[in-house]
Amino acid sequence: MVAIANYTYTKSKLKVSEGDTVAVFGASSTLATDFFRDGAPLTGQSDHLVNFQLGLEDQENLSQQTLILSYASKRVTSRGLANQDQPDVYEYPGINLDFVVRQGIHVLDRQFDFKFEARNITGNKYKETQSNGTNTVTYNAYDIGTTFNFSLSTTF
Repeated sequence: MVAIANYTYTKSKLKVSEGDTVAVFGASSTLATDFFRDGAPLTGQSDHLVNFQLGLEDQENLSQQTLILSYASKRVTSRGLANQDQPDVYEYPGINLDFVVRQGIHVLDRQFDFKFEARNITGNKYKETQSNGTNTVTYNAYDIGTTFNFSLSTTF
């Protein structure tokens, strides 16, 4: 049996001061404070990431069954304009569950490798929202879906 787990806590924030400048294509302003808020989190950075993997493995017979659980807390995907008090756009990844099986098979003196994957078993949906505390707008949302992949391979 194989069990692997990790947890990452990251607290990121922008440091923007009066007089800082940026170059934004097509923008008339170069003031960083027009585009960024001091102390705002970095885009794409979740504060909490958790990964847990539990598996059975038989190396002699090339057999693996693995359950993979992951979690990511909310994260900024798009920056709202600071000079117009636009809130940032957040994604809420949540929990994801995958299952992967790999099995070696001998047929007619040839080694075959069978693989099965089930991804996003929990049926997570993708969702980005923009909220000012009073009103919330769904910025982008869609069903990711659960995917299943089968493969059979060999070498010649």
